[in-house]
Amino acid sequence: MSTKRQKKEKKEKARQEAFSTSHVTEKSLGFIYILAFAFLLWGSWALPITDPVESNYALTAKEMVMSGNWMSPQIYGIYWYDKPIMVYWLLSISYSILGFTDLAARLPSAFCGALSVTLLTWYVRRILKDNIAAIWAGLMLALSFEFWIISHAIITDSILLLFTIPTLLSAYIGVMEGSRKHLIIAYAAAGFACLTKGPVGLVLPGILLVLWCLSMKEPKKILSLFPITGILAFLVVVLPWYGGMYAIHGSDFVSQFLGLHNIARATVSEHPEDNHWYYYLVIFPAALLPWTGMTIYEAVRQWKEKTPFYRFLMVWMIGTILFYTLMATKYVTYTYISIVPAIILSAMCALLVREGEKASSLCAYGGFFFLIAALVAGTIYIKEGSWLLFYAVILYAVWELILRWKKSSGRRLTVISAVTASAYLFIIMEGLPNYLPSRSIMDSANDIHDAPGIHYFFHSYPAGYTYYTGETGIRLVPSLPDEEKRSALWNEKYVMPSESDEDFAKEYKDSGKSVYLFVSKSDMKYFKEWPMKDDFTKDKDLPRGTLYHLNDEPEAAGETVPLSPAEEN
Repeated sequence: MSTKRQKKEKKEKARQEAFSTSHVTEKSLGFIYILAFAFLLWGSWALPITDPVESNYALTAKEMVMSGNWMSPQIYGIYWYDKPIMVYWLLSISYSILGFTDLAARLPSAFCGALSVTLLTWYVRRILKDNIAAIWAGLMLALSFEFWIISHAIITDSILLLFTIPTLLSAYIGVMEGSRKHLIIAYAAAGFACLTKGPVGLVLPGILLVLWCLSMKEPKKILSLFPITGILAFLVVVLPWYGGMYAIHGSDFVSQFLGLHNIARATVSEHPEDNHWYYYLVIFPAALLPWTGMTIYEAVRQWKEKTPFYRFLMVWMIGTILFYTLMATKYVTYTYISIVPAIILSAMCALLVREGEKASSLCAYGGFFFLIAALVAGTIYIKEGSWLLFYAVILYAVWELILRWKKSSGRRLTVISAVTASAYLFIIMEGLPNYLPSRSIMDSANDIHDAPGIHYFFHSYPAGYTYYTGETGIRLVPSLPDEEKRSALWNEKYVMPSESDEDFAKEYKDSGKSVYLFVSKSDMKYFKEWPMKDDFTKDKDLPRGTLYHLNDEPEAAGETVPLSPAEEN
């Protein structure tokens, strides 16, 4: 027997002995959930709702609670079908318990993120019969960069990931073990995914599972993917809402939800500037940090063996990236579910790092120090906040992992995990509360609302204004021939009250009415090119932009319009 093979068998025996001394019980899973939930929720109360994405979800759920209509999503009092109901239900439940607060808006993502960590821990143990790998899988998921960000964000992706984990992993168990129960779980979970993101919650997992069966050269297994009981479970989950929406709204729901917000996204780019073939090849490695190197190492290491589970993970990971690369619309979170198989590969690599294997340890170091460098650069960019303790923790990591390379071999991953968790907590307590206000209308909303007149928003409309003030302003759509254009199809997405600058001029110019126009910092470049800009005078600078008022406003009957400092001078 070769020395190399003896070493391999010795490591495998030591690994099995380590597995037998660790147990992931129901009580420990409960502890994992509580710990993950506290970690992901910490600091969320200090993060304002940002525009333009988060505020749309937050406002829609707020209107759902206020109107009492928990069936049909609406915003600005108008039905809209951008996303299915699940995210709005969870937000509405949170609002009903905690009120309309920033913490309540971020609670569902933290809740679902912690459940995802717990579920992944359970599934890895169930499939690999490996307690230590299961613990590392949950921990690594919680500390992966994109997961940590999205578990604080008011979007649908945290919820989608929660349902995708049982959809695909239960399907794997169902096919490999012939378990009808797990196939039913997979279909029911896919139904909830469809209530979260739309048809892609079933279509993409279905494609991935078929490709996986084909990769094993066992096409007969494809038939096992379609049990009648599983399909019935799926229909029981989705039909009450989808059928109810069609019964209430008819063809409007079908054309808007399925047509514009699903089929159109796949065929017409909503964000043409991001439509590059390499888009997700940049996003994916960054999303996995600090575990990127370990994922790549393990994917290469297992290539020769190609076990069914390895094939399953690779098809899931690579297939998801290819699927969304082929879609016309690119968005940073679309490939979010692909981090799960990548994290499982990293967890399988964890014991090699713990055993001190040099190559795997170097891969772990690479991703970790790249993440730390990015976070340090972020502290320099944000500037505000007290970062001395943060830098001290980074110096400790350098001392422990580099200067004590040999002595730290058994605890390298522990140090990486602890420093990463500490860095995230510093960022969310010192960094994000100083940065996110620049992406939120919150600090400017009251000043705009208190301006005595009619309120317009130039070019873009922050839904956060309506969320924080209760007032619905009007979006002023400028005529800008040189502006970069996307397909006019996407104009149907806007449902806020809007008015062209031509109609605005006919209604308000020389009317004597008090009109205020808010221009965000991001829209200032368009405002400077706008032919009507000289009809407005600056009123005040606000944290998110500038407030202007319409020129030549005479005294209205019974009231005096106050002059701005610019007019007084």
